[in-house]
Amino acid sequence: MFRFPRATSLVALWAIVGCGAPAAYFDDAQRAAVADTIRAEAEKVIAALASKDVNNLVQLFTPDADLVYVDNGHIYPNRDALAAAAGGFFKRIGSAGGKWDPAHVIALSPTAGAFTGIFRPEMVDTAGQALWTSGKIWTFVYQRRATGWQIVQAHEVNARPGE
Repeated sequence: MFRFPRATSLVALWAIVGCGAPAAYFDDAQRAAVADTIRAEAEKVIAALASKDVNNLVQLFTPDADLVYVDNGHIYPNRDALAAAAGGFFKRIGSAGGKWDPAHVIALSPTAGAFTGIFRPEMVDTAGQALWTSGKIWTFVYQRRATGWQIVQAHEVNARPGE
């Protein structure tokens, strides 16, 4: 009979217990709860647009150095760059609202997940002209960190008509 050395047994125990629960322990109820949370977090993006305050949008993103926001081929590596890029647009908003249709959420773990949705805007600029008439497609990667759920990566692209 082969016996594992005590050190090997301790390493195996650490790998099972110390590294967190295996994926099998992320059950359907937990997965659904994370997905519901991420859906609610994505609604905050629409609320931030409706507020017409770019800072309300920027606060949804991590302040950490691993933030990446991609917008139609432009990369914004931090909140300041995102605020600078979006600030002019926010000044043009007369009114904003809309909905996600369709939206897809995948819960990756108890502390992470991804959201992709087509934003169907109900937005006009300060002159009353419709904005983003074809919509926007956004993908957000969320992670729960010390201060709560944050967007750590995002990708935005203009939707094509009819999508």
